[in-house]
Amino acid sequence: MGDSVTLRALRPEDRAARQRHGWHAEIERGYGSTTVTRAMGDDEVEQWYAHWELAADEPNRIHWVLDLEGEAVGAAFLHAINAEDRRARYAIGLYDPSFFGRGLGQQATRLVLQHAFETLMLHRVDLRVLDFNHRAIATYRACGFVEEGRERETCFLDGRWYDDVVMAVLEHEFAVARGGRRET
Repeated sequence: MGDSVTLRALRPEDRAARQRHGWHAEIERGYGSTTVTRAMGDDEVEQWYAHWELAADEPNRIHWVLDLEGEAVGAAFLHAINAEDRRARYAIGLYDPSFFGRGLGQQATRLVLQHAFETLMLHRVDLRVLDFNHRAIATYRACGFVEEGRERETCFLDGRWYDDVVMAVLEHEFAVARGGRRET
């Protein structure tokens, strides 16, 4: 079957895995950053861990570590959760390009959406992704996300402007993407 990712809570030993993966220009560029590929310092990994601990206490945010064979390889988030309107925003990231092309992002996205729609009973999950991030856009489409529009020229990177693509998936669209039937 290949690699299988699971979602779990952050553990203290995840510091070592996160630090081992370091920073990668290709990944950071996908977020709109010009960070160069380099090691992650001790202070940086402690800041990363402290940020996770603080965010865990936010009432409208859920975090997961993407776990592959016991190792933290990325993270996924539902944030800006609005129970009244039954919606949330989604974000995901892998820590190292060596994990690309293995279906981990798609697996994790499907697990998060399943939780969003079946446990939290949300109606809508949306996201924003830079228009040049074709790998991410393909993953989101495979999970049922639909492009709704663009926020033009939101990111200035490498001397030029890029758009944010706004995408969303509704609960019945996710059911169809999973092979289920749309309720009428």
